[in-house]
Amino acid sequence: MRAWAALLKKDFKLTRTVFFVGLVINLLMVMLTIYLGTIAGNTLLMFIPLVVAVVFHALYVPIIVFISLRIEVNQLHLWLHNPQPASTLLISKIVNGLIMIVISLLMLYVMSGLLVIPKFNLFEAYWADTWISALIIFPHIIMISTAIGVWVLFLWALFQFVKNTIGRWSWLVVIGAVIIPPWASALFESTNLYRLVTRWGNITYDFPTFSIDPLQTYAGEYLYNFIIIIGVFFLTAWIMDNKVEV
Repeated sequence: MRAWAALLKKDFKLTRTVFFVGLVINLLMVMLTIYLGTIAGNTLLMFIPLVVAVVFHALYVPIIVFISLRIEVNQLHLWLHNPQPASTLLISKIVNGLIMIVISLLMLYVMSGLLVIPKFNLFEAYWADTWISALIIFPHIIMISTAIGVWVLFLWALFQFVKNTIGRWSWLVVIGAVIIPPWASALFESTNLYRLVTRWGNITYDFPTFSIDPLQTYAGEYLYNFIIIIGVFFLTAWIMDNKVEV
């Protein structure tokens, strides 16, 4: 456990500059929101920068993971001779990204609250739905960001493998790996088998004060996506342990 904690600390040091830059960007978005409030008056348009900042966090974990991998690629030989399995080394990068995205989103959440309270009259009619929707959106942003981060790990590991086998054509393999899985997934999701496997555990998100229909998802869909991501992660670890050479 101590060794893994040291590994996590190392990953934080590799990406802490990006993390702190992200916090500064959060602060700038809040300042932009305050500025828009002075020129846009009491309208919800002033909160657009905060919404953009939250949505952008879907790319947070993949950016952190990519930067960490990019820095370490010159020391790949140390990775391959590390006594710890690749899964341990890779999960550290995902956990590091998760810690950072949670802190960043919490910062935005708290600052949003401080900004919303003086503008309570704009939200009074649908105050409860506003905060509940935020609490629902944040975990989904984290899940999406984590999923993309795992795919970044996979594409990186695949590239490290094929670049030593097919050389300059390795980018074609990576491009294919970017295009084919989403296409195959979309094809499968249009089948009755997919609906049979995933359409259970109905979850409805209903926001009465919003002018939108209730949003419906399924526990089966969450489980399906979780299994896919776990599978991709362990496939990545297997490639790193068995196929990548310096």
